Amino acid sequence: CGGPPLPELLGFPTWKAFYQSELQSVWAVVLVPACFLLWALWAGRLRGPGTEAEAAFVRRYALFFGVLTVLDPVCTGPFTRWLGLGEAAGTAVMLGFVLLGDFRVFLLLFGLRAGGAWRGPAARQAGLWTLAVPAFAWPVHQGLTIFDPALPSQTLWLVYEAAFMGLALTLRRGLSRDEAFAGRPVLRAYLRRVLAYVAVYYGLWALSDALVLGAGLDAGWALRVFPNQLYYALFVPFVYLSFFSARSAPRRSAVQAAR
Repeated sequence: CGGPPLPELLGFPTWKAFYQSELQSVWAVVLVPACFLLWALWAGRLRGPGTEAEAAFVRRYALFFGVLTVLDPVCTGPFTRWLGLGEAAGTAVMLGFVLLGDFRVFLLLFGLRAGGAWRGPAARQAGLWTLAVPAFAWPVHQGLTIFDPALPSQTLWLVYEAAFMGLALTLRRGLSRDEAFAGRPVLRAYLRRVLAYVAVYYGLWALSDALVLGAGLDAGWALRVFPNQLYYALFVPFVYLSFFSARSAPRRSAVQAAR
């Protein structure tokens, strides 16, 4: 109605400029996980739906990956620039955190499947599954560039995102038939919720990239803000609070209550 566009009201000429700013890419995504870490340390030990070993696994998982979530945008953004790393080194750091972000999904799945194991077969399985989508997306993108050498490099991420969404939904469906969760319906339902959550943020990333690449819409960058929040700011709190939720009858342990 005649007023300036929303990105200009925020002080940016376009949504792309806002998305690439440190306001969105760093500070907007570290506040929630940083506050969550402080709260989790204060809240102490809660009781979850499974064994104490599984609850302890989720607690350690949330603290470890909560710290990594805060480090990710800082290390791949201002810290990389402060060190004066070149483009190749900066890309390597970014790819390392991308793989860690995917690894956390598989570690949660296979760690709880194994009863709350951090090491051994569960960690090896998680590591192998982390490589599955890159091993698929890279050759597919290279094949597409044969037909269209001018294909934007961001197309690789569109393929990656769509593939990971499909993988998350496939694993979610497979949980229904996984005998390892026989007799553990609450834990099965919990992991299905987490995989659905993962499919949502990868699906939104893919949709936003399709809008940018296919239609040239600047609004695609605005849409991309939402999966960023789901991936960075809210994933670890969701994993933790969903596990220790009312549905799973959370309460302070006897040890905590006795303090």
